[in-house]
Amino acid sequence: MRLKSLEIKGFKSFADKTVLNFDEGITGVIGPNGCGKSNIVDSIRWVIGEHKISNLRSENLESLVFNGSKTRSASGLAEVSLTFENTKNLLPTEFSTVTITRKYYKSGESEYRLNDVACRLKDIHNLFMDTGVSNDSYAIIELGMVDDIIKDKENSRRRMLEQAAGISIYKTRKKEAKLKLDAAEQDLARIEDLLFEINNQLKSLESQAKKAEKYFEIKKEYKEVSIELAKAALEGFNITYHDLNEKQKAEVDKRIELETAIAKEEALLEQEKLELVEKEKALQQMQHAFNDMLDAVRSKENDKSLTGQRLQYLKERESGLNEFLQKAGGQLSGLDESIQFTSKQIEEDEIHLKDFELKLAELKNTVEEKRRVFDEKRSYIDELRRENQAIQRNQFEAEKKVAVADTSILNLQRTINQVQEEKAHRQLQLQQLEPEKKQKEEELEQKKASLQQLQEHHEFTKEQILQTQNKMEGLRNDLASESRKLDSRKNEHDLLKSLIDSMEGYPESVKFLHNNPQWNHTAPLLSDIIYVKEEYRAAVENVLEPYLNYYVVNNLEEGLQAIHLLDENKKGKANFFLLDKFTEFIAQHQPDGTMPALSVVEIDGKYANLAKHLLGNVFIAENDDALRNSNGSVVLEKTGKYVKGKYSLTGGSVGLFEGKKIGRAKNLEKLIEEIDAQEIVVNALKATIQSHHNDVIAYNEQLKENAIRQTQGDINNLINLVFSLQNKIENLHHLEETSASRLTELQQQLESNHSEIASTRTMLDQYNSQLKELTDKVQLVEQDYASAEQEYNTATNSFNEGNLHFAKQQSKIASLKQEFEFKSNQLNDLKLQIESSNAQLSEAAASINETAEKLKELETLVISMLHDKEAEEKKLNEADQAYYNLRNVLAEKESELRLKHKSKEGIDTLLNEIKDKLTDLKLQLAGMKERLNVEFKVDLDEIIDEPRTTDTPLEELKEKNERQRKRLENIGEINPTAIEAYTEMKKRYDFILEQKNDLVTARESLMQTIQEVEATANQQFLDTFNQVRENFQKVFKALFTEDDTADMIMVDPENLADTAIDIVAKPKGKRPSSIGQLSGGEKTLTATALLFAIYLIKPAPFCILDEVDAPLDDANVGKFTQMIKKFSENSQFIIVTHNKMTMSAVDVIYGVTMQEAGVSKLVPVDFRSLN
Repeated sequence: MRLKSLEIKGFKSFADKTVLNFDEGITGVIGPNGCGKSNIVDSIRWVIGEHKISNLRSENLESLVFNGSKTRSASGLAEVSLTFENTKNLLPTEFSTVTITRKYYKSGESEYRLNDVACRLKDIHNLFMDTGVSNDSYAIIELGMVDDIIKDKENSRRRMLEQAAGISIYKTRKKEAKLKLDAAEQDLARIEDLLFEINNQLKSLESQAKKAEKYFEIKKEYKEVSIELAKAALEGFNITYHDLNEKQKAEVDKRIELETAIAKEEALLEQEKLELVEKEKALQQMQHAFNDMLDAVRSKENDKSLTGQRLQYLKERESGLNEFLQKAGGQLSGLDESIQFTSKQIEEDEIHLKDFELKLAELKNTVEEKRRVFDEKRSYIDELRRENQAIQRNQFEAEKKVAVADTSILNLQRTINQVQEEKAHRQLQLQQLEPEKKQKEEELEQKKASLQQLQEHHEFTKEQILQTQNKMEGLRNDLASESRKLDSRKNEHDLLKSLIDSMEGYPESVKFLHNNPQWNHTAPLLSDIIYVKEEYRAAVENVLEPYLNYYVVNNLEEGLQAIHLLDENKKGKANFFLLDKFTEFIAQHQPDGTMPALSVVEIDGKYANLAKHLLGNVFIAENDDALRNSNGSVVLEKTGKYVKGKYSLTGGSVGLFEGKKIGRAKNLEKLIEEIDAQEIVVNALKATIQSHHNDVIAYNEQLKENAIRQTQGDINNLINLVFSLQNKIENLHHLEETSASRLTELQQQLESNHSEIASTRTMLDQYNSQLKELTDKVQLVEQDYASAEQEYNTATNSFNEGNLHFAKQQSKIASLKQEFEFKSNQLNDLKLQIESSNAQLSEAAASINETAEKLKELETLVISMLHDKEAEEKKLNEADQAYYNLRNVLAEKESELRLKHKSKEGIDTLLNEIKDKLTDLKLQLAGMKERLNVEFKVDLDEIIDEPRTTDTPLEELKEKNERQRKRLENIGEINPTAIEAYTEMKKRYDFILEQKNDLVTARESLMQTIQEVEATANQQFLDTFNQVRENFQKVFKALFTEDDTADMIMVDPENLADTAIDIVAKPKGKRPSSIGQLSGGEKTLTATALLFAIYLIKPAPFCILDEVDAPLDDANVGKFTQMIKKFSENSQFIIVTHNKMTMSAVDVIYGVTMQEAGVSKLVPVDFRSLN
């Protein structure tokens, strides 16, 4: 398969249609940064199915479409087509040329096309599966991917090995099989739950169906008795109805007479009530007038009280104003004196302030003069100090140089001695390491031989384990099958036992006797002592059905004892077989084509006569011909379809529950025996499985995995130790070579240091003498500077003190002025208050006189109103007494009227009782009619004229009807659709059971498939790993040197499906290191070596390298290009690069330019045409 061409249109910066044609050999893509080179790589990655947008260096799919520039409008479509020549039929298709196209529209739609036919992304992936071409394979290698391989990001090393091994399809199949297995497990769990639920429902439905059959039988009898009872009850209804009507007419006449008398008395009473109402209204008017008078008196009394309170308030206010005016006079004279004193103080302090101001000006002039002298002295001494500091710095630098030189000389001498000592020590180390290395190499060879023996034994033991496990798997399947049989038997046993314990299907009388110890309650029922073969149970049960509920007792006394118990407890009736009455039996002639019913029945010897009596003349026919020659015998069809008697024939469809009642106890015993036998089989299988399991454990103990692991660890340690010893020896030789030249350099450096430091010592002596002279001069100048500084500080202190006194005087004057202003304002306010108080005092005196006169008038008026109130109150009491006398007379008349009303109510009550009795009769008749209609769909009007079928008395019919009703109640609620539901549920159970078996088979098949896929994939991966490992070691030496070594190691060799891959490299002269500990260039070359090693296993049809050579120097780039030229003989290489050496190695170059901003263009150059 060969890459033929790439066509780009509207993708990122390629606005126009751009075509790249690829020939065999190496194609280069060059251009400045940002011109669109990597967009070509992105387009190839996108068209072969890349769906992770971050790998395309974009934010979203819309950004893949050309977005326009200053001179071009945006494109609406991104389209990339990649064409292959299927030369070696590597692609699974019959076409010789295959073109894949991917389009994306800005509207959000996208499509894939294969040879211009619409397809899915999955089809593209399937086309390239295991060809080495995919969005995550080594067909496209970027510098970042090399870094991912170095760091093993997301297990990239293993993923590339899997691509080379071609096990991607196995992993996909395994994943799909696991998903199907999980789905099958979930479906199986659901079906198990469903079967369990349906099985429980089946048990319940079977019981409900039998209960329903019994219910319908009793209900039929109950209907007949109810209809007969209704006819008997109707005979007595007519007589009772006539008597009640006559009694009702007499009571109605009495009620009419009483109602007339009551009406007359009520008319008179109403007239007298009207008169009472008139008097009540007059009394209310008098009461209202009296209440108004009372309110007026209370109002005047309140006015009087308020006027007295106001008079008291005015007198108190007058007294308060007089007191305030007396105090205000004294305050007024005090404020005048205080204001005069403050004014005088202000004048005196202003004179003092002017004196302070003159003194302060003199002090300020003195301070300025002293400051000028002090500044001159300070400038001179600062200049001397700067000169002194410069000389000190030069002195310090010279001293530092001398000290450093002395230290350097000492260090050089010490280093020379140390180098000589190390040389002697290395010679001694070399003599010790050579024998040790030889010894470790011999130990390594021994360990490798031991490991090979252990691995051979390990493989043999694993084969034994696999064979044993296969046997165990077959035994486990057998165990599961036998366990299901055992569970089925146990479920059947539990259901049958529950039916026996609850005596399902037997009358209440039989159940009562079964649990009553007052007679021989251990006596069996006929259904319990007979066992019939499965295929004949329905037929035999049809014959014996009337007798299955019979107890089998020894004699008449036991039967009578039971009957007395039933009678005493009102528990109904029961039937009994008396064993001592069954003696001889005369057998009849057996019809042709039949077999005796006794031949399919098992029964204890003590009940043999009873069985002969019941079944001695009963025969089972093979076909219908036996019916015509029965000779008076009872002939059965073996499935229970018909029973032929001497003069009768009974038959039809076989009921769902026929044959389920007979032989329950015997069936239970046989089930117990079957369960015991099945448990023996299951336990034997379990023991065999456990034995094989113990064998597997024993084999596992013989695997010696720990010994292999230990030996491998020892070998790895020895390899590392040999590498370490070799490295140490090489390092020691290298150090020996460099130490001689190092010693010569140190001696030359020591002589140079001695000559350089001599001039520096002379300069240091000069600096010391200059510094001494300048120090003496500075001391003299500093004394003059100190005296000038003291004079300046004294003058400054005097000025500050005078300034402080001046500020205090200013503050004092300002405070006195504020006090003067405040007291003046206070005097004015007090004068205004005095004027206001005098005016208020005059008003208060006038109000006091006016209020006193008003109070006297109110007192006179209140006394007059109190006299009028007493007179009106006396008149009101007299009218009130007359009203209550008339009211008492009316109350007596109303009492007499109520007695007559009670008499009328008594008559009404009696009439209601008669009416209720008549209604009860009608309701009984309606209820009877309704009950017959609801319960039995019988219309009473249709049967009312029919004659009774019996002469049974009404009470006896009621008792019989009640018994039948209680029997129905004892049965309880039933499910009328239970029989049909049971049939449908059984069909569903069988169908789901069949589905379960199919799922179990599918699960086992999927598990086998997963094991096979895992084994195949692991083996292919191991084979590929070993080949890549061998190639990697060769390629590594080609890219480095023959003395450099490297190896690939599986981190977890026991887990081939998931183990990571580690790379250990040992460049010459260095310790063995993991790839992450190498230098940048070494990492890149090592990762490249791994890629080429994988390439040698399964070369990709083409390989794209995107600036992979960027971290390499010129020497390594040369090795890199030589390797690519070698591999280009079988594959196409497309290299994106900036390196000139790499450019010189390519056959065709495509230059990418961006002459127009935002739009990429191609310029092709074919170097082969230039040669």
